[in-house]
Amino acid sequence: MRKRYTVEQREKLVAEVRATGASAGEVAKRMGVTASSAYLWMKAATPAPSAPVFARVVPSIRKTASASSGIVLEVGGVRLHVREEFDAALLRRVVAALSGAP
Repeated sequence: MRKRYTVEQREKLVAEVRATGASAGEVAKRMGVTASSAYLWMKAATPAPSAPVFARVVPSIRKTASASSGIVLEVGGVRLHVREEFDAALLRRVVAALSGAP
């Protein structure tokens, strides 16, 4: 028989994953929930994007010392220097905030 989880349990798991940055599987294990359920709950809690978002890439003519170790993005009038070891999730949040996306 399948185990039933309450809405509160689902919300608690999603909130903990978002607050701590831990994986859904790690939090699920601590809460006694199957990892597959946790990943489904995380997917259901993430709103689908309304439309794909694209950025125009314009190569720079200037050569700089930092060009080999990353790229420079201009978003909303702000220059972001992105290095090779960047945090993709953080970059998405910053770009969304600068572009006014939800």
